[in-house]
Amino acid sequence: MTNPIARVREENGFSLMELMVASVCTTIVLGGAVALTSQIQNGYRRQMEDAVGEQEARYALEWISRYLRGAGNNPFGAAVSDCPSSATAFEGIIPNPDGDSASDDITLQSDSNPADGLIGGASPDCDQSGEHVTISYDSATRTITFLDNAEATATSRTDAVIDGLEFVYKDSDGDELAFDGESTGDNAYYVEVRITIRTRTINAATGNPDTRILSSEVRVRER
Repeated sequence: MTNPIARVREENGFSLMELMVASVCTTIVLGGAVALTSQIQNGYRRQMEDAVGEQEARYALEWISRYLRGAGNNPFGAAVSDCPSSATAFEGIIPNPDGDSASDDITLQSDSNPADGLIGGASPDCDQSGEHVTISYDSATRTITFLDNAEATATSRTDAVIDGLEFVYKDSDGDELAFDGESTGDNAYYVEVRITIRTRTINAATGNPDTRILSSEVRVRER
């Protein structure tokens, strides 16, 4: 006959020590899995943020370059325009239109919409779009803004991921010209557009957002 006390002893479960060891091991394994998953998610989010910022910069480079290539188009040889104000000189490219020391804005003129010898249209309407435009960087909103003289106000053309905009003027040999305002535009054969993007994700190693510079160089029309 089987001893009931022996049978009870044979059916004993885990001891308290065994349960504690198993719990610790489970916690370590699960904690490692959660940490790994979190790192993968953070890495994926950073990649997405980088892609969004780069996409915005490439989009901005494309449309800015398009306006730069058209700047200086003047088939009727107009010397002045009544838009945006009377006797506005036609220069094609006007660096630094706001007059500060930065090279983060540019005004571009062309006679193309339609080509009729009126840069921006006839006063007082000045309603020919795309013929007198100003492109600039707004540090407050971290966007690139576009002001068409035919419109009332400037509009943001990018998301808030832009950390800087710079126009670099170069001579016929491709050498960079010293930035000195309007005379720089007169001597420029090339204009390089540099856009700095900043992601919304903080780099854990540096504690700062990641930044990257994308650029595009355009051969401008002879004026």
